[in-house]
Amino acid sequence: MVLHLSELICRAIEQSLEDKIAVAFSGGLDSTIIATIAKKHADVELFCVGMEGSEDMRFAQSAAEELKLPLHKIIINEKLAMEAYGKCHALLPLDLLKLEILVPVYCAAQAASEKKHHAMLFGSAAEELFAGYDRYYIYKEEGRDVDSILKEEYKTLPQRDMGWVKKICRHFSIDARFPFYNNELAQAMFSVPIEERMDDRALKKTVLREAGKMLGVPDIVLKRKKKAMQYGSGVHKLFMKNAEMLNKAYPAL
Repeated sequence: MVLHLSELICRAIEQSLEDKIAVAFSGGLDSTIIATIAKKHADVELFCVGMEGSEDMRFAQSAAEELKLPLHKIIINEKLAMEAYGKCHALLPLDLLKLEILVPVYCAAQAASEKKHHAMLFGSAAEELFAGYDRYYIYKEEGRDVDSILKEEYKTLPQRDMGWVKKICRHFSIDARFPFYNNELAQAMFSVPIEERMDDRALKKTVLREAGKMLGVPDIVLKRKKKAMQYGSGVHKLFMKNAEMLNKAYPAL
């Protein structure tokens, strides 16, 4: 099963490539798998966004060095993050918990555009395919039908997270692409019993980690615990500190 999954992942990533491609890179499992496969077929540049010393910055640096790929580090401070938040809100007047995820996307797309890229790969959809969020384990404890929830959330990604990322990237004439949002890959994963997809709450995404190991993903990444972009980049604490002001200045419409 892992061999078949690895082949499907490779095919999905290869189908998303241009000769020159940018990868939104956190040093996490999803983006590192994408970079590992993409570099075999394209000229790849990695773009990581975060606060100085953030976890994403540290892991991205280590993973990029092991992959021998160029890494562009977009280090943001409070001023830059707040400015990007306002620009994201102008494009998508969403609530704070949604916009904080899009600020690193905005900064990465802007940097990729400045480097003359026209397409950028994102790891979106991996969480839904491989049960990467802790809330799925809470749903399971509550006796809910997690498999149906995962399928529905996967199906609606183009109207939610992926749609928002695409709009942010279009602002910079960047085509956002999502290799994990792939019909063959979805059919294969949703045929795997939910118990197998959720057998390790601590690390999560065991099946994807096994595929990553087979594909040559650096060991430091395979052992890294899941951390969402807003936490790994360090922007969550910053925006929570300014939440009252942000909610007043940039209300969700």
